[in-house]
Amino acid sequence: MGGLTGVSVGFLGLGDVGRPVLRRLKARGADVHATSRSPALRYKMARDAVNLYKAPSEVNDQIKDGIIFLMLSKQALIDAFLNGPDGLLSNLASGALIVDLGQTSSEATKKYAKMVEEKGAHWLDAPAIGSEQDATEGRLSIRVGGRAEDFDRACPILEEVGRDIKHMGEIGSGQAAVPIN
Repeated sequence: MGGLTGVSVGFLGLGDVGRPVLRRLKARGADVHATSRSPALRYKMARDAVNLYKAPSEVNDQIKDGIIFLMLSKQALIDAFLNGPDGLLSNLASGALIVDLGQTSSEATKKYAKMVEEKGAHWLDAPAIGSEQDATEGRLSIRVGGRAEDFDRACPILEEVGRDIKHMGEIGSGQAAVPIN
């Protein structure tokens, strides 16, 4: 199997780069719990033996105080997955860690981190830069902003999908280190 055997992770964002990241985590032994609002994508990912759910809150039920990765391309998608009656914030466990692998503005990142911290959980902004092929081969570049202890906690998983991983400092500094698309 792989270096993540026995590790449960949540994953939201099954786009062109998100799917290969999720598949790579699964191939390394992680027990992956994902969601997509698209029935077609849920069907496609179910064939990969990924635990799929209809709502982000259902992923929380499985992960509890573990790590949930977001790989969403738009701020509106992050808002949708965080907020609402079935969003991540509806039942986010104290001690959970959300790692945003998407490119988000530093201002929005700080807002999301504050919302998550109010629930007793933590946030890392960790934009992953690279192509679908880079994701498949585990060669993404990742710049991380957030608490050092949260970076240390997420690093073993990040190392399975990235080769160039650097902790840049406080929340927002990961996003500030990469150009926004």
